[in-house]
Amino acid sequence: MSALTELLLLLTLFASYFTPLLATGISDYDESQQGIQGGLFGFNRALGRRVVYLGLALAALINRKKLRVAGTFAYNCFFKRLGNHDNQQKRLNAFYEGQASVYDATRGGLLRGRKTMLRLCAAELERASEGKGGLVWVDVGGGTGWNIEQMDAIFGIRNFERVYLVDLCEPLCSVAEQRFKAKGWTNVVVVCQDAATFKLPGLSSIEASADLVTMSYSLSMIETFYPVVDRLASILKPQTGILGVADFYVSDSTDKSRLHQQPSKHSSPHRLGYHCNWFTRMFWQHWFELDHVFLHPCRRNYLEHVFATHKAFNGRNHFVIPQLIQIPYYVWLGKRPSGTCAAGGSLAQPSTATASGWVRHPYRPERPEHAQFTTYIYAFTWEDPRCDLQVLDLKPGDSLLVITSAGDNALAYAAAHQDQITLHCVDMNPCQNHLLELKLACLRTLEYKQFWQLFGNGQIDGFANILDSILSPWLSPEAYQYWRNNVDTFGGSQTSSAWAKRMAVGKWLGATNLYTTGYSGLALQCLHAMLRLTGTRRAAQRMVENTLSLSEQQLEWRRHMRGWVRGTLATLFLDNPVIMWRLLGVPINQWNMLRSEGSMSQYISDTIEPVMAGTSLAYDNYFYHLLFALRYSPTCCPAYLTKEGFDNLQRTLRADTPLSDRCTFRLHTDTILDVLAKMSPGELTKAVIMDHMDWFSEDSAQQEVSALARVIAKGGFVLWRSAARLPWYVEVFEKNGFAVEPISVRQPNTMQPLDRVNMYASFYKATKL
Repeated sequence: MSALTELLLLLTLFASYFTPLLATGISDYDESQQGIQGGLFGFNRALGRRVVYLGLALAALINRKKLRVAGTFAYNCFFKRLGNHDNQQKRLNAFYEGQASVYDATRGGLLRGRKTMLRLCAAELERASEGKGGLVWVDVGGGTGWNIEQMDAIFGIRNFERVYLVDLCEPLCSVAEQRFKAKGWTNVVVVCQDAATFKLPGLSSIEASADLVTMSYSLSMIETFYPVVDRLASILKPQTGILGVADFYVSDSTDKSRLHQQPSKHSSPHRLGYHCNWFTRMFWQHWFELDHVFLHPCRRNYLEHVFATHKAFNGRNHFVIPQLIQIPYYVWLGKRPSGTCAAGGSLAQPSTATASGWVRHPYRPERPEHAQFTTYIYAFTWEDPRCDLQVLDLKPGDSLLVITSAGDNALAYAAAHQDQITLHCVDMNPCQNHLLELKLACLRTLEYKQFWQLFGNGQIDGFANILDSILSPWLSPEAYQYWRNNVDTFGGSQTSSAWAKRMAVGKWLGATNLYTTGYSGLALQCLHAMLRLTGTRRAAQRMVENTLSLSEQQLEWRRHMRGWVRGTLATLFLDNPVIMWRLLGVPINQWNMLRSEGSMSQYISDTIEPVMAGTSLAYDNYFYHLLFALRYSPTCCPAYLTKEGFDNLQRTLRADTPLSDRCTFRLHTDTILDVLAKMSPGELTKAVIMDHMDWFSEDSAQQEVSALARVIAKGGFVLWRSAARLPWYVEVFEKNGFAVEPISVRQPNTMQPLDRVNMYASFYKATKL
């Protein structure tokens, strides 16, 4: 409804109420003497009714086209008698004959995900074809040709040698023919045949001929779907061919039963947002069956049995009434299986490492150790890579094991040394590797300006479109699913939940960019709420401005912030083990190590005072800059965000870079112990395990150090940080054949920071003898 119509209806309602009052005279109006009744129901009732009728008539006149479309749709869908038909084609013809001309105008809000599917397919074609042309596309159940018209804006129909629209419904095919004729497309052919037996004119052989096959809300309408899916598998090109599907669905009665079964070779048991509750499953399945639309999960299950899942997204269409109506739909891309498929349903791509500079090792997302994580803990890494690089002395041929975290330090190592080194990035939380994988894909495909918006500012407009159209071919299915379901990460409060919006409007809590998401982001939100509450937020902002000298920064800290940070922050946050774990990711074992070194007030003093006195938050210390600014600045950011670092990393990740100049990332979603168990003796030269050992019990530490001793080559070494000055597990390293030496140990009341973070009491190196 247009704004003009809404205004007209509003004026009509006002007129229907006030016109009788004005006619009787305002001065004569008296509620106690039944003025309202006299005005509304007396001799002026006819006048008011005429005004209402006139307003409604004018609104209908202005929107007569929309009303005609809506009326045509309603009549053909709900009131028209279809009669009895002996085959599906006759029934489809009878159903769509009267509404074919308004089909596209009435399905936009109902059939969601079609453009997403087309963008994903176009991105895959762009990567596979590299502009070579000669492509063949078959749109099965293409109806009026809406998909093909939309694809022209996304990819360009003239990039296809041939495009075939296959549909059984004659009225819809007629609309498509008229559409293509008006466009002047001579390479588009309408084939009005059955999806299980169609022939493609102009092709010498239909087998393995199609580069792209799409089905947009048609699989659910085909009664006998098994031969159709088999037919699509036969016409799709192996290896490079893409099948794209967008459709309604309902899930199995329970997703959990599948976790205890051996997964099908090509199925994808992990589908983020796949499961539907009982009411959703029963209601929508039976509702759509009234229109001969079948949502039973066997259709999607068979699709994923025949094809290897390449990308998938499960959504909910909040149709008409967002909080009440939630129709499940999915967008899915698959390929003909060729070679090995990863456990868990994602398509294994052995060439990914050499083609892109990284590989995501397969994992089982439904396993409890992975399924417990719904987001990342760390949106940024909290260890200083500058000190690491000074000790690592990376050389060509080095093989490093690092904890992924947010991926910042792994990227810093690679940006500093682009020679042929291998970085094994390990994290049990899949979302941490999703974050690193996104950064790698962005480095591979985006320009520096966009990359900075994403990871410097933490915000960018149109992230969903960038994800679908540019990044998707370079992401694993699991990473794509995660980011497609979290596109608001880079949009902040504009697309966050209603509760978060209200809090963000109040400027207290609410995610506003990448760095205010995850558990670390919640900690930053709480920090800034405290800054506002104590009236020190402006002082914190001044400390990251590039107009302050180091002495002025220190003065600002002492005058406005030192008192409440050393007092209130220590009492409310750092002295609470639950808050330390939930907001800062500090487990109870490490918290106990912190407390054993002294009071929390002393710990804060030893940590922050040297940082404020010895590092610039405007030009060098990007860790604390992010804390107070919630974003980086061009003068204060991690190495991978500088233009030089970006260029170095992009050069190593581009396909035309010689292998001798490559730094290869291998992303492992597993425990360090399990990753080490799969490695050969002496395979690693170095390992950086952050503060990981602080989390362990004695038995767990012994197991991991023993595994490191087997895998680290002689002369190689392990680096770690600890909350304790003398960690108890130093002896465990020594017993397993390592020579341990402290690189730096922080002493109480010192003003010399260990590094720019300065939150750890010690930095150690253990060399394999």
